[in-house]
Amino acid sequence: MKTPYIYALIMLLSSVFLNANATTQKPLIFKALQTKHTELTIFGGADKMEIAPFLKAFQKTSPHVQINYHELSTRGVYTSFLKDTNNPPDILLSSAMNLQVKLVNDGYAQTYESQETKKLPRWAKWRNEVFGFTYETAVIAFNKDFLSNEPPPGSRNELLDLIRRHSDEIKGRIGIYDITTVGIGYLLWAHDREQSSSYGRMLESFGYHDTRVFRRSADILQAISKGEIAVGYNILSSYARTWAAQYPNIVVVQPKDYTSVIMRSAIIPKKSKNVKGAQQFLDYILSGKGQTDMANFTNFEPINNEVRITQPNLLDTSEGQLRPVPLGIQILVINDEMKRQIILQEWENALFEYQ
Repeated sequence: MKTPYIYALIMLLSSVFLNANATTQKPLIFKALQTKHTELTIFGGADKMEIAPFLKAFQKTSPHVQINYHELSTRGVYTSFLKDTNNPPDILLSSAMNLQVKLVNDGYAQTYESQETKKLPRWAKWRNEVFGFTYETAVIAFNKDFLSNEPPPGSRNELLDLIRRHSDEIKGRIGIYDITTVGIGYLLWAHDREQSSSYGRMLESFGYHDTRVFRRSADILQAISKGEIAVGYNILSSYARTWAAQYPNIVVVQPKDYTSVIMRSAIIPKKSKNVKGAQQFLDYILSGKGQTDMANFTNFEPINNEVRITQPNLLDTSEGQLRPVPLGIQILVINDEMKRQIILQEWENALFEYQ
């Protein structure tokens, strides 16, 4: 039996190892299109295969820029930055909004204002130091073969009903983010705790059915595509859509009881060595050109209403089906260490009670 204490120790040691090696891995280098060039170093939580076409599109507008892209977990973006704040990357890109806001609140980001940042709605920026540039919905993905001829569950209650009716077959075949090491996983789980009336039942059901934990969206989706797991819960929609387009046996559902919405955001560290390059890149990703390139070359949803075609008013309301996570000081309660430990303990106790 793997007790919560032993599991927590394993996760702690694993996290220490991952953080120690996060920035020693070689970055993905996009060489400049001109011989004489500057370098822009990015710490990003986006899968390199998803963001690479967009970075290449930026280089066509700025052929003198070489991009050094470090793909990290969302928590890795945060911890790797804090390891050496005197020698930071030039820009941080992450979907873990709570960790980005914490860096801003702790004084690590520099202020920037331009024509492009001024165009952002108030809810998409904070203190002119952190800027939202996409939105993401958290979705549920299913293996179509497991569902057989059943329609996919459209809500959390329907998901719980599916799990109850297929209790034996689904054991060990539910996948979620490891919230102890994945920043976006923790953010979404903490948001669920505040929004969902079925939170307690979800915890209990996931624990009883030997839910598996993963560190990457791609790993969850790969397991679904191979039929190793039947359900992936709280996966970022951009990755889910990419995989579903390639693997027709993946079905993606935006839950109708409520759908969590987060933003990918950018900050420029105070001690960035290429401030001008970072500002130029930020202006690009917020511009009409950059947002259009994002829509054309990735599955990220642009935040610009004029560019976005589906659900153009997604973040204009916090009521109804769509429940945005706020970008600002109010999100910091999620980072409170006492609250974090309570959430982690609840999660570990539930998931490993039956093991």
